[in-house]
Amino acid sequence: MRSGPCLLVAVLAATPLAGQERSNGSALNLGIGESGLSLGNSRRWNGIRINFRDADLERVDGLNLTLWKAKENANQQAVVNGLALGLVAPEAGRFHGLTAGLGAVADEYFAGVTIGVLGIVSAGHAAGVNVGGLGAVADGYMTGLNIGGLGLVSNGALRGVNLAGLGAVADGGIYGINLGGLAMVSDGGVAGLNLAGLAVVSNGLVRGASLAGLAVIADGGMTGLNGAGLSLVSDGPVVGVNAAGLAIVADGGMRGINAAGLALVADGGVTGVNLAGLAVVSDGPIRWITVGGLAIVTDGEVDGVGAALYRIRAGILRGIAAAGWINVWETRGVTIAAYNDIRGSQRGLAIGIYNRAEELHGVQIGLLNRADNNKPPFRWLPIVNLNL
Repeated sequence: MRSGPCLLVAVLAATPLAGQERSNGSALNLGIGESGLSLGNSRRWNGIRINFRDADLERVDGLNLTLWKAKENANQQAVVNGLALGLVAPEAGRFHGLTAGLGAVADEYFAGVTIGVLGIVSAGHAAGVNVGGLGAVADGYMTGLNIGGLGLVSNGALRGVNLAGLGAVADGGIYGINLGGLAMVSDGGVAGLNLAGLAVVSNGLVRGASLAGLAVIADGGMTGLNGAGLSLVSDGPVVGVNAAGLAIVADGGMRGINAAGLALVADGGVTGVNLAGLAVVSDGPIRWITVGGLAIVTDGEVDGVGAALYRIRAGILRGIAAAGWINVWETRGVTIAAYNDIRGSQRGLAIGIYNRAEELHGVQIGLLNRADNNKPPFRWLPIVNLNL
C-alpha cells in the first residue's frame, strides 16, 4: 500500500522546517514550496496568506489578509499583487490589484482599486480607483476615479474623475471631471468639467467648463465656459462664455460672451458680446456688442454697437452708440444721446437734445447743435447743423 508514504509526504510539506522559518518568516505554511495557504508572518507567498500583523513582508501574489496594521516601518518594501484585505489597514510599499480595509497605506504607490472606509494614504502615487470614506491623500499624483468623502489631497496632479465631498486640493493641477462640495484648489492648472459649491481656485490656467457657487479665481487665465454666483477673477485673459452674478474681473482682457450682474472690468480689451448690469470698464478697446446698464468706460476705443443708460466715455467711438451722455474724443458712425459731447472730431451722424462737436464732419440733429469749426452764424443752430 502506498497510502502511508503519501500521507507522510503531505505532512512534511505542510510542516515548516527550522531553515524555512529563518528564510521565510514564522508561519504555518500548508502547500508546496512557497505556494498554497500560509497562516502567519511568512515573507514571501503565492496563494492565500493570513496574518495578524505584517512585519518584514517581501511579496505576496494572491490574497493577503491581515487583522491589524503592519509593524511600524517594517513593511515599506513589501509588494502585494492581487487582493489585499485588512481589518484595520493594509500597509505595504506597492499594491497591485484590489486593496481594502478600514484604511490603506502605501509607502510607494497604489495601482488598481483601493478602498479605505476611513481613508487611503500613499507616500507616492495612486492610480486606478481610489476611494477614501473621509479622504484620499497622495504625496505624488492621483489618477483615475478618485473619491474622498471629505477631501482629495494630492501633492502632484489629480487626473480623471475627481469627486470630493468638501474639497479637492492638488499641488500639480486638477484635470478631468472635477467636483468639490465646497472648493477645488490647484497650485497648477484646472482643466475639464470643474464644479464647486463655493469656489474654483487655480494658480494656473482654468480650461473647460468651470462653475462655482461663489467664485472662480485663476492666476493664469480662463478659457471655455466659466460661471460663478458672485465673481470670476483672473490675473490673465478670460476667453469663452463667461457669466457672474456680480462681476468679471480680468487682468488680461476678455473675449467671447461676457455677462455680469454688476460689472465687467478688464485691464486689457473686451471683445465679443459684453453685458453688465451697471458698467463695462476697460483699459483697452471694447469691441462688437457692448451693453452697460449705466456706463461703458474705456481710455481706448468702442467699436461696434454700444449702449448705456447713463454714459459712454471713450477715446474713439466707431459704429453705433446710444446713451444718456456720450463723452468721447472722436466718433465715426452714429451716436444717439441726450447729450453728444464730442471733444474732437465727429464724422457721421449725432442725434440728441444737445449735440456738441469740436470739429464737425457730418450731421447733427437735435434741439440745439454746436459745431466749433463752423463760422458764425452756423456755429450754433437748432434742429440741424452740418459740415460736409
